[in-house]
Amino acid sequence: MKTSLSTSTNSQASTQTSQLIPVSSSTMENPSAWIRDGYSPTEIILAAAFLTSLLMGGTATLIMAITGLVKTLVPAINQTQSSSAKAKNRT
Repeated sequence: MKTSLSTSTNSQASTQTSQLIPVSSSTMENPSAWIRDGYSPTEIILAAAFLTSLLMGGTATLIMAITGLVKTLVPAINQTQSSSAKAKNRT
């Protein structure tokens, strides 16, 4: 695409021709391609946040389960040990 620019200086008419260079869009990716191909930055951030929350939730659930198991087993182990100690003292 060429554009003609006319300027006049001191009663002289001169014509300049300049070429407009279109900006290359190769440096910027098309957002519709991000969504279509599945590598949208927003999509990646949301997926990472979702997976992180699942991981944290799973870890918290595991810790709570182990804590509940320990709270249940420790008194039972203590009762078993005290019962066997009493039985040894009787004999």
